[in-house]
Amino acid sequence: MLDKINTYSRPLRLSIIESMLSSLMFGGGMIFLVPLAVFFGANSLEVGFLNAFPILLGAWFQLGSIRLLQKFKTRKKAVSVFVALQAIAFLMIATIPVLFPQNQVFWLIVFSTLGTIFGAIVGPLWQSWMRSITPGEVIGEYFGLRNSLAGMVVFLTTLGCGFYLQLVEPSFMAFAFAGIFALSFVGRGLASMLFTKIEDPELVLEKDSTTLFSFVKQLKKENFGYFVLFGTLFTFGVSLVGPFFSFYILNDLGFKNNYFAYTLIISAASASALIGMPYWGRIIDKFGTIKVLKATAILAAIYPLGLILIRDIQGLIFLELMSGLIFSGLNLCFASFIYQSFEPKKIIKYSAYQGVLFGTATFAGIILSGYVQTLNFSFLSLSSPFYVICALAVVFRLIVYVSLSGKINEVKQTQPINEDKLILAVLTFEPVRETMHASFGVIVSTTELTIKKATVNTISKILSAKSITKKELIETMRVLKMISEHTTQPIGTSIIKTGAFAGYELEKAMKMTFNGILLVEDFTKNKAKKAEDFAINEIRTAEKITAEEIKKTKELLEKEKSK
Repeated sequence: MLDKINTYSRPLRLSIIESMLSSLMFGGGMIFLVPLAVFFGANSLEVGFLNAFPILLGAWFQLGSIRLLQKFKTRKKAVSVFVALQAIAFLMIATIPVLFPQNQVFWLIVFSTLGTIFGAIVGPLWQSWMRSITPGEVIGEYFGLRNSLAGMVVFLTTLGCGFYLQLVEPSFMAFAFAGIFALSFVGRGLASMLFTKIEDPELVLEKDSTTLFSFVKQLKKENFGYFVLFGTLFTFGVSLVGPFFSFYILNDLGFKNNYFAYTLIISAASASALIGMPYWGRIIDKFGTIKVLKATAILAAIYPLGLILIRDIQGLIFLELMSGLIFSGLNLCFASFIYQSFEPKKIIKYSAYQGVLFGTATFAGIILSGYVQTLNFSFLSLSSPFYVICALAVVFRLIVYVSLSGKINEVKQTQPINEDKLILAVLTFEPVRETMHASFGVIVSTTELTIKKATVNTISKILSAKSITKKELIETMRVLKMISEHTTQPIGTSIIKTGAFAGYELEKAMKMTFNGILLVEDFTKNKAKKAEDFAINEIRTAEKITAEEIKKTKELLEKEKSK
């Protein structure tokens, strides 16, 4: 993955780092907004307001992005300043338990809305900026990788914060939440500083008389219009359920004081999303955005049925793993299609229009869903208002899918593929399997390359260390060829063949050693025999000399006596 990142330009690499820093905010403060509201005593309608008003106002404030650019002159300055303001808004949320002991839910909604506005108003500028520095042929691949790494930080941050809350004593819970939002402030603040280091190519805006009203009137006349219409209505269907999922887990399922279980369920979607993003990025570049949109949208349409049927923690974790794969592809399509449809100078305006419609639809869905759930009624076997909303969401999403998905076309030529294959890929967790297979392939390739290099280096040292005969050189080249053949085959086969080769060489070495021992033994025996014969001869010679010397000595003594 690092090798892939290094192939991108410096601005794109810095943008990846920025996304990972910003993910401290998304995985911390954004995920735990609803738990904090529940801790402050918010009801379902107040949770609806917490989710709805920031999105609505943030969406409409995007219309001022062009005026913002005219004031700040560059996208870099505008984005850096307002991202810093967003970080300060999260710092203010961290101070609510201390500075605002009364009406805490109200102040949470206020500061959350301000933070969302500050981030949203520069959203179109950021999108235009990213399109200016991202080559068109790698848009899907790059944003898939970028979102995956950001998702990894979101996942780890969510897990860490959830475990942290679970370990804290109830009397210190307010300060624990303050720590989470302080972390969000630090992450987003560092991201705002990093924005100042990213190159911002000069942008000359075109005069475009298209207003929001005229854009809405033409939704059914253009391809991008049908895409925005589909996305707007489908987002409404998603917002009926999604914003209340955390509240449902904490209140209806009884995990209000079990932040460990809440974190496991919520982070499951983040975990599978970070795996799914690179996969969907490659698929979008190869087969097209709309094919992925259709495949993921039909699965997203029936997803709420799982929430009705599954209510235990293990089942919900599995369901959220599937949800992460589905919505990572769907959201990537919603975010990247505009890059393929317009040049950077037009993206600012049309991104703002898309954001306004998506945000307004989200607001409407949240308010309607929140109101229905306050009525506290059931229908047939649907024992909770949340389950009634889930059933209505399924019906609405399917209607939108059937009526509009077939009217959207790809804007660039791609390879053909049947959407059924993409649907089956999600249901069989192909993104997970492909990622694991790719990771294993990298390990195998690295291992084989390392073995080959080590072998070549070792034999080269041997060759340079001493002179060898022609026969030895031929044998060495044979070994090199055999190892080269092994490393081009699957690693399992290579290990078996290399093992057999090593066994053969070991057998030869053992034979050589044994023969050497026999030769040494024979040599030693011969030497010992020769030494023994020599010693016997010496002894015999010495015996002869000694006998003669004794005889002579006796003769001399006898002569002396006779004298």
